[in-house]
Amino acid sequence: MDPLAQLQDIQLPEKIHNYPLAIGWWIIAVICIALLIFISFKIINYKKSRRLQQKAITQIKSNNTLNTADCVAVLKWAALQYFPRENVANLYGNNFHEFLLEALPNNHQEEFKNLSKDSLQTMYEKDLSDSDNISFQQASVFWLKHALPPKTNSVTNQTLMESKR
Repeated sequence: MDPLAQLQDIQLPEKIHNYPLAIGWWIIAVICIALLIFISFKIINYKKSRRLQQKAITQIKSNNTLNTADCVAVLKWAALQYFPRENVANLYGNNFHEFLLEALPNNHQEEFKNLSKDSLQTMYEKDLSDSDNISFQQASVFWLKHALPPKTNSVTNQTLMESKR
């Protein structure tokens, strides 16, 4: 008898499937998907919170002929969008200026004071110069950029709420 005749053909094993994946890969996939969803929600919320701020900035920057009263109207509208109505709606003149200062972070308050000077007190005078209007426009844009949207857990918001009661 021939020993080679008794040999059978080489048989290949069954194919190895890619699934099911190891548990580690499933955990990594779930973490990546959750991270993408979290980042997407953060970006969407950031854009929503800045939309009204950008609208007010565009309104002030697009019209170079705005006087101080028009800038105050835009600032008040923007403040009403982010702060409680009862704290903002009845403010004018020096009280509104104090509100604007308190809404800013401490490191930006001095620059806003320099830009706005006493524009809110003198806005009802007839002979305001164009430089005063331009300076207050710059102060308005500065305030919109640095005060809005307000920080949710900041001391400033708590101070504003307490001081207006």
